[in-house]
Amino acid sequence: MLVVNSDAVTLEALQLTLECEGFVVHQAQTSAPALALLEHEDFAVVLADHELLDQPEHDLLNRTAIRQPYASIVALSSVFTVNQAMEQVREGRLFGFVTKPWLREELIATVAAGVVTAATRKENASLQQELRDLNQNAVQLQLRIEALGAELGSKLHSLKAAGQLQQRGLEDALHFCHHILSSRSPRLAARSQHLVTIVRKFAQLDSFTPDAARRLLLAASLCDLGMIGFDQGLLERIQSGFANLSESDAEMYETHPILSHNLACHFDPDAAVAEIVRNHHERFDGSGFPDGLKGETIPWLARCLAVAVHVVDNTAPHPAALEAVIAQSGRALDPAAVTLFCRIPSLVDDPALFRTPLPSEIPAGLTLAAPLYGDRAGAFHLDSKLTTEDLVKKLAPPIDRSTQLGQRLQVLG
Repeated sequence: MLVVNSDAVTLEALQLTLECEGFVVHQAQTSAPALALLEHEDFAVVLADHELLDQPEHDLLNRTAIRQPYASIVALSSVFTVNQAMEQVREGRLFGFVTKPWLREELIATVAAGVVTAATRKENASLQQELRDLNQNAVQLQLRIEALGAELGSKLHSLKAAGQLQQRGLEDALHFCHHILSSRSPRLAARSQHLVTIVRKFAQLDSFTPDAARRLLLAASLCDLGMIGFDQGLLERIQSGFANLSESDAEMYETHPILSHNLACHFDPDAAVAEIVRNHHERFDGSGFPDGLKGETIPWLARCLAVAVHVVDNTAPHPAALEAVIAQSGRALDPAAVTLFCRIPSLVDDPALFRTPLPSEIPAGLTLAAPLYGDRAGAFHLDSKLTTEDLVKKLAPPIDRSTQLGQRLQVLG
């Protein structure tokens, strides 16, 4: 702290008193040396005689506030300047004042409070700057996502205008998504291809209508597109394991379903596809993201896609990975979706289905989601009682056309 007083005896008394309490004290008898010290040292508290602070030729009060914006300025006031000091405290120009002759306890308490206040001001300023930086980074990331979205939309528009997407259909869209992901991250593209491989087998079950199968497969290829705007370091940390993510990384990762949803709108006019993409990380127990939906409020096809996503994200070997999926039934995953997934033919005999291929294992030009084959694994028994007529009814519920959802489904066909 800095003590400024023209009286040498008073100055020495203040210094001895404060140093006995552990404060590091610098002193000055006039405004000029005080201002010089303010140029080169950081002070938590400036304790100055009120008459020196108010001298117009030096303007010590205002110049101190400018040079040391976090410091607490305390005036040493006589009985004649108390009213003026109180007014300056109300205006925020002074932190506080101590009257002469001072009480030791009052002096020490005021200075200690000033130190705490200065530290708080400095910390608040640092936090505000950090918040501004974070907001700026968020704006830049959003601009990158919007630019990528515009690029994807432009490319898709060109494809539609030339008639290429209509001729080649769904597989062309899947290839397009794969190339976009490959250009950003080969590992992310490999993970996406693994997910599409699983969903392709899943969608072949007769419980899915052709439209539902198309939506599910397209949603699987689109659900990770939101991560193409992430920086390379974050992508590497995500791919190294979700358990190792910091809180800020996890918060950023949990935005990707929303970003993928926005991009999915450019690929298909069917709004149901975008809804599946947005909700593929929702959990049956309501603890998922981004919206915390629960149970049957999550779209049915999103609940089915969540099962395949859980398989891809599980690093356990086969058949432990399949056991882990079943263990999440009724928790993270819809029991009906898990039961349906277990009806995939030869599921327990295909351990390769439970391992994501490395980028180096994907030949150039390979058709997306080509079948994967593996050696026969150990026997694995499923509870056949889980497949019931009630499940079949649940997979194709009647549409109530009086509701908004029913009317929307009717429009979508």
